[in-house]
Parts: sequence; C-alpha cells; structure tokens
Amino acid sequence: METGKAIAFLLASGQGLLLSLALVVKGLRQERSNLFLGLILYVLALELLNAWGMQVRYHSSPDSIPFWNLQSYLLLPPSVWFFAQLTTTPGYAFRQKDWLFFLPAGVEVLVRSGWSFYRRSTGASLPSLLDNPGWFLVTELLPIFGTAIALWFYGRKLIFFHRSLKEHAFRLSFGLFMKLYSLFCFLLLTTVIWAAGVLLKWPVFAGLEIVLTLFLFAFGYIGYANPAFFTLPVLPTVKSPEKPEFLHYDDTKQLERLQTLFRQDALYTQSKLTVDDVAKRLQLPPRYVSYLINTRCATNFTHFVNGFRVEAIIQKLNDPAEHHKTLLALALEAGFNSKSTFNQVFKHHTGQAPSHFLLVKK
Repeated sequence: METGKAIAFLLASGQGLLLSLALVVKGLRQERSNLFLGLILYVLALELLNAWGMQVRYHSSPDSIPFWNLQSYLLLPPSVWFFAQLTTTPGYAFRQKDWLFFLPAGVEVLVRSGWSFYRRSTGASLPSLLDNPGWFLVTELLPIFGTAIALWFYGRKLIFFHRSLKEHAFRLSFGLFMKLYSLFCFLLLTTVIWAAGVLLKWPVFAGLEIVLTLFLFAFGYIGYANPAFFTLPVLPTVKSPEKPEFLHYDDTKQLERLQTLFRQDALYTQSKLTVDDVAKRLQLPPRYVSYLINTRCATNFTHFVNGFRVEAIIQKLNDPAEHHKTLLALALEAGFNSKSTFNQVFKHHTGQAPSHFLLVKK
C-alpha cells in the first residue's frame, strides 16, 4: 500500500511539473493567465514530490538532491491574485513592476538553498529554519492568509460574473462552468486543508496529498487532450466606469469610430491586440473604450475583437477566391495566434466547430 502511494505521488508530481512548465512557457509567449496557473501547479507538484520523498525517506539519503528548497508557498498568493485579475478583468495588463510581488518567494528559495548547502558542506548541526518563529510566520502562515484573501477576491469576481450573465442574458455552459469553478473550488479546498493542518494541527495532510494527486492527474490528462481548456475566458465586467466620468464624450459618435476602426481598418487582424492599442488609435482613455464595449455592445473586449475575427473568416469561407487557403491560414490572417484558440472561439461564436461548419456549408 505504501509503495503504491509513493509511486502515485511520484507519477503525479512528475506530470504536474511537466504541465506547469508547459503552461508557464505558453503564458510567457501569449496568454499571461497560463503563466500564473503554471506557477500554482508548480507549487502543488513540488508538494507532492516532497510527500513522495518523505514516503521513501529520500530526504535523509546522503546523495539526495534537495529539490524541496525550490518550493515556496509565497508563490501562491500573487499567482492566484494575478490569475484572477487576468481572467476576470477585461483589458487587465500585467506590468513589469508586478514581478516585485514574487521577490519574497525568490528570497526564500535563495536563503533555504544557501542554508542547506552550508549544512551539507560543513556538516554543522544547525537547526531548521522553521524553528525560527519569524521565518515560520513569513513562509508558512502569511502565504495561507494571502492565498485566502486572493481566493476571496476571485470568488467575489465569480459571483459578479453570474450577475453579469443574467443582466446580458448569457448562458453559462457546463464547459465554461468547469473552467471557472473547478480550479477555484480545488484551491479553496486545498487552502482549507492547508490552514487546518498548519494552524489547528489537524492530521489532514494525508487527505491533502490525495486531493493533489487526483487534481494533477485529472488536469494533466485534460491538458494533454485539449490544450485549449487552459485558455480561460475573460469575464465581462459587471461594474463599468460611471458615465459622469466621461460626460464630455458622445457615446454614439465614439462607438461609430470604434466600429469603423474594426470594420474598415481591420484592426482585429493585429495579433495580441489590447484595449490600450485601440485607445491609442482612437485617442481615447482605455477605460472609456472598455466602458463603450461593456455597456453599448454588452460584451467584453476579448469577445468584441473575436467577433470581428470570426465574421471575417466566415466571409472568406464564402468567397471562392479564398478557397485555396486552409482554415489555419485564414485564422492567422484574422488575428488568431493559435489553432486551438481559433477552434474554441469559433465554436463559442457560431455554436459549431470550424470543421463541422464547413461540412454543413458544403
């Protein structure tokens, strides 16, 4: 039984680390939310690997590699926070200076690695860093409270999302429900178990390891089978900027300018288009552009742009002069940067997969 658990922990942690690496790389290249989802999975995968090490007594081996020093719970609060921001706030941009929120995690890893190296190289019998109350407070207790605050913010955004769906008569599909709430519920459950074990000293970590194993296996297989699953949608904002802030703008006139920019100038063909890019072209405040789209078009910026892209592709599919091009070529021309994103967005807007759409058309 113990051997089986150790094998399960090792396999799940290895799969989790590979998946986290893939998400981080994808997040650095295009969809930033995947970067922070990858960092969350990285911490959880190392937690499982650590459980495997304790199961087989790897930590006490003289030839062991101290991988546990590369783990920091301080990664979790900012990762959950920025993941929530990027997936619930239209037009939200991660700035370079925001990396400073991850500096404490980097300092912890450096100190732990240096402390471990000194103990091994000198053979000195030094106490564990966790025996220091200050270190325990910063590295063990603060991450719990920080993650709880980030999850409260995330959950509040999801409640606002439901209200927005009702206001705009949108329907929450089962697939979207799973994308949004499966991760939130898992993180909430993990945090509750984590807090119970650290703060209340309850013997619940065996349960946490089982939850982590199931989660990593499930999301690992989903990620391999359907990479677009992790391309999380941006939720419509519920509380738009108040109109009095933009009283000197004519909404009707500015909306016409916005639509002209997309229909005549085909601005949607620009890959990685942002609200700031559109605002610069129109010489308008980015918040006002978001206000126009949210209130006058009843959608968010991402869906607004993708609507024009899908419309352009459908027009080209009906044009005999474009029949020599592949679907992927048309998608790239329209501004999509990957086939998986195109397939997901096309199905969301038309209710059919691109391949099925072509069959019906024929």
